[in-house]
Amino acid sequence: MPEERHLREKEETGMNLTYITWGYAWDQAIIAAFEQIGFTVEQVATKLSENDEKLFVEELLGGRASDIVFSVNFYKEISDFCQREGVPYASWVLQLPDFDLYTAAVTNTCNYIGICDSYLVQKLWEKGVTKAFYLPDAIEAPKNSKEENKFLYREACFVAEYQKPPLHTETIPVYSRGYIDAFLHTQRVLMGEYILENGLIERVHRDVMNANPVPEGILPEFHKLFLADKYLAPACTALQQSIFLQNYEKIMTIYSNGDFSACKCEKHPFLEDTVSRNQVYAEKEFTVVLAPHTLHNGIPRQALEVIAAGGFPLCTMQKDYSYFFKEDENLACFHSMGEFNDLLVRYGNDTGRREKLRQAAYELVVSQHTYQHRIQFMLEMWGKM
Repeated sequence: MPEERHLREKEETGMNLTYITWGYAWDQAIIAAFEQIGFTVEQVATKLSENDEKLFVEELLGGRASDIVFSVNFYKEISDFCQREGVPYASWVLQLPDFDLYTAAVTNTCNYIGICDSYLVQKLWEKGVTKAFYLPDAIEAPKNSKEENKFLYREACFVAEYQKPPLHTETIPVYSRGYIDAFLHTQRVLMGEYILENGLIERVHRDVMNANPVPEGILPEFHKLFLADKYLAPACTALQQSIFLQNYEKIMTIYSNGDFSACKCEKHPFLEDTVSRNQVYAEKEFTVVLAPHTLHNGIPRQALEVIAAGGFPLCTMQKDYSYFFKEDENLACFHSMGEFNDLLVRYGNDTGRREKLRQAAYELVVSQHTYQHRIQFMLEMWGKM
């Protein structure tokens, strides 16, 4: 393929990388990692149409001498452009759901797609997309020693960011409505076990599609996945977090941009500034990290941020943790509310044990989970593909 030959020819001489910027907080850290390895990076700001639905790709990329085009998250318009021009297109999917992954553009041969969720990688492999690979989320290497952080409050900090699109059930028959309600409650109890797509039986699937149409362009084989990620997963996340808060409102403060006005919990305003957010993490004795259900198996960014800030996360178990972490050695995970209670007792009453795990988690994250580590691994995967 021309894009593969292009990569090989430039491997020894350095490469010009066109970085499509969207204003993400982590853009500069990723750019710095590319430059540290030897890339020449040209930043190109995105241009959207008036309805913010279509990229002006020709104006964005036309006429540029790019050895490779890169973006955080996958965009079908960019992929289709690179396919026509014979230029490699690399992307790192960090925000889920990323619905462009469910379109025909994902099969373009120009693509090199790193995805922060191993479940989605497996789904693409099953569809014949061979140039997708698992690339977990990352953090910037901390600039200050974690010993400077102090636990100032004996309380927990709750991390819960989500956007909940409306799940239209008004026109769904009673049978399917009841099924969906029971389904969401079951998934909430199972936490990390992702069953929303596979458990959506055909009759209910059809009723949900009729009430919540799938946009044109989504491949038919991804219709269930789209519905699960777009509607069911956010609804389940909201349900899980609401029940969790009602059960544990007496022991934790709330740190979220979600709406929990129905709960009698003190609520911190959501902080966009990373430094301020990390200070909150560092000051809490515990930080509870509930992964959103749109993240099927992946490692939540908040867990890495909490550890790097010197905090101590209590995490709902995600399968991808097992690639790097070991329970009760460098990460505290719970599979149920009962296990959560046990962890509070275990680490809340044993400062030495908690500090030992926190130290091990910190050392692991700063030695394996920075943007420099991820970009280096990305290059290794490009070479193999």
